[in-house]
Amino acid sequence: MDGTTGFAATDEPVVDTDDSFTLGVVVRLADAEPERPMTVLSQGGANGDAFKVRYDPATYSWQLVVTHADEPGAAETVVGQSVWPDEPQRLAVVHDDATDRITLYVNGEATVDASASFRHAWQSTGGLQIGRGRTAEGWGEYLRGSVDEVHAFSGVLSQVAIQQLGYGAEPCLC
Repeated sequence: MDGTTGFAATDEPVVDTDDSFTLGVVVRLADAEPERPMTVLSQGGANGDAFKVRYDPATYSWQLVVTHADEPGAAETVVGQSVWPDEPQRLAVVHDDATDRITLYVNGEATVDASASFRHAWQSTGGLQIGRGRTAEGWGEYLRGSVDEVHAFSGVLSQVAIQQLGYGAEPCLC
């Protein structure tokens, strides 16, 4: 991803955002100290992202941003984990509809700041975006780096399965 226009996208949603799902991805940022936020994954509707995973250089953290409605200026819930992005990171997004929780895992682990109550999930209608997300001005936050091993699952994976994501094989869903 070149950081200015490069991205990949599906035509249809990959996960049902108002139900339980797990997404995994491996990402490596091109710069050790990026100058602006960059989105790795997002999926939304006509006016915004139901969720997006981005790196925020102001806080040195990976963030999961979920919006409460598909409308401009909708309220957001943000969770994250501080990391130094000098190596590839294995990220996973988990929405557990049964417990109304969202969690962002970095390298198979989630801190207390990486999970929150979230009761406002809505069903996105747009495709999965890799390397960009919605901003107030339209598409933006283009990723400068590389993405590999994008995994999408209906339901909540176990902690063990989440830790297996990003190692070149499907996790054991036994």
